[in-house]
Amino acid sequence: MRKQLIGVAAVVAAWLVLGGSALAAFPDFSGCTATNINTEACVDVQNRSGNLDINGFNVPLGESLEIRGTVIDNGTQTPDFVPPSGTTGFFATPVPVPGGLLGIEWIPGTSVLAITELAGSSSDIRVNVQTNSITIPVKVRLVNLLLGMNCHIGTNSSPVVLNLITGTTSPPPPNEPISGRRGRLSVTENALIFTDNVNVENSFAVPGSTSCGLGLGLINSLVNLKLGLPSSGGHNSIEVHNDVAIGLP
Repeated sequence: MRKQLIGVAAVVAAWLVLGGSALAAFPDFSGCTATNINTEACVDVQNRSGNLDINGFNVPLGESLEIRGTVIDNGTQTPDFVPPSGTTGFFATPVPVPGGLLGIEWIPGTSVLAITELAGSSSDIRVNVQTNSITIPVKVRLVNLLLGMNCHIGTNSSPVVLNLITGTTSPPPPNEPISGRRGRLSVTENALIFTDNVNVENSFAVPGSTSCGLGLGLINSLVNLKLGLPSSGGHNSIEVHNDVAIGLP
C-alpha cells in the first residue's frame, strides 16, 4: 500500500508540473512555428470554467484544459494542427471528482482526481478558426489508491469524441439542444482575441472504464455503476467557457 501511495502521489505531482501551462499567461503562443501569414497561424485555447456531465454525474472542469500550437491551412474549414515540439498540444491539470469514488469523500482512498488526456494523435485535433469550434478525441484518467494509476474512461481505440461547437447542438434524445457562443472579439497588434467563448456538445457517447483497480480491472464494474457507464449519446454533455487567441506570424 505504501508503494501504491507513493506511486499515485508521484503521478499526480508530475501532471501538476507538466500540465501547469494550462494556467499560463494568455495568450501563450510558445512553441508556435507559423511563418507564413497567408496559410499559418498560432492558436491558444485556454478554458476558464466548465462542466462535464456523464449520465447525470457532474465533474467541474475549472481552469484545467489548454490547446496550443500551429494551425496550417489545408483548404478546409478545419486546418491541420501541429503541436509545440515535444508535446501533444493538449495540456491538462488534474481536477477533483466531487464525491470521490463512492460519493462519500471521507472514506479513506475514495478521493479521486480526473486528468483529461488526448486519445490518439495530435493530428486528430481540429480547431476551426472561423467558428472557434473544436474537435478532439479524449480519455479521462481517474487516479486514487483504489483505482491505481491506469484507470481510464475511454481509450485510444475507443475515445470520447468531442465536437465542441459555438452554435446549437442537435443531440439524440433525451438530451435537448443547447447553444454555445463565440466570444467578444478584440484585436491586438498580432492576434485576434475571443474572450468568454462557449463551446458545447451533448451528442457524444462515453464507453465503460478499463484497468481500474491496480491496473487489473478489478473494480471496473464499480466505476461503471457509479458513473452509469457505458453511456450512449444523448445522456452526456459538456460546456466549456474559454478564451481563444489566434496569432499571426
